[in-house]
Amino acid sequence: MRLTVLGTGTARPLPDTAASGLLVETDRTAVLFDIGSGIASRLEATIGAARLDGLVVGHMHADHWIDIAPLRYRFPWGEPAPRPLPVHLPPGGKDKLDHLAAVISERAGFFEVAFDVREYATGDVLRIGELTITPHPIGHYVPAWSMDIRGPGGERIVYAGDMGPSDSVVELARGADLLVVEATLETSAFDDAKRGHMTAEEAVDHVVRSGVPKGLLVHYPSERRAAIAAICAPTEGRVLPAVSGMVVEVRHGAVPALVPTGAAGQETVRRG
Repeated sequence: MRLTVLGTGTARPLPDTAASGLLVETDRTAVLFDIGSGIASRLEATIGAARLDGLVVGHMHADHWIDIAPLRYRFPWGEPAPRPLPVHLPPGGKDKLDHLAAVISERAGFFEVAFDVREYATGDVLRIGELTITPHPIGHYVPAWSMDIRGPGGERIVYAGDMGPSDSVVELARGADLLVVEATLETSAFDDAKRGHMTAEEAVDHVVRSGVPKGLLVHYPSERRAAIAAICAPTEGRVLPAVSGMVVEVRHGAVPALVPTGAAGQETVRRG
């Protein structure tokens, strides 16, 4: 199973990365998790939208789903797509998609002719090709879900999504091969009383306590990358700030190995 980081940014536009988006592939399946601003273009620079088997959105903040609009323009215009893309949204997502069509001055049903839109609920199990995905609710400012992603060979990735500190994510990630977790804040003083984001220190703590062999930090301001790398340094490579273009290959039971590829870097996790 292979994970490609398409974007590591927050809601604020950044010069060197798109917003949230992770591509998970096996030999036979490709699923995109989140599609924030800029991700549709990054997807075309990798495998292209036509090769996707599904899209899963963890919550309905714009930096995690707004590029579903340009993604729609990638598919046939005047007739139904020959293979509608399965799109899995959280509860209430269909209604928001209908409103988005109106806001961008498109006709009713604009998204439905290209996408097979479905809403998941807590406790559902999504099966897309060779991947099995289980959404788990997590604390954020709006209803949000972490994704437990399992591959055909026992590989397992947990994509935590946007969240405040959470022991439940630590427990969810136990036994996983890779944990992808956010590191939005420089200090928790910037957050609300009900926490909805984490600092890099808190994110590293979640990875370490979960016992996963590798953690990637996403959803952070690019200008803080060096500072976040310094916070990760005591883990001796176990936790890293993700960068756009980074690739993680997960093989259950192998030893993690970093393979740099220029400025972006390539992370290879072999467990067998």
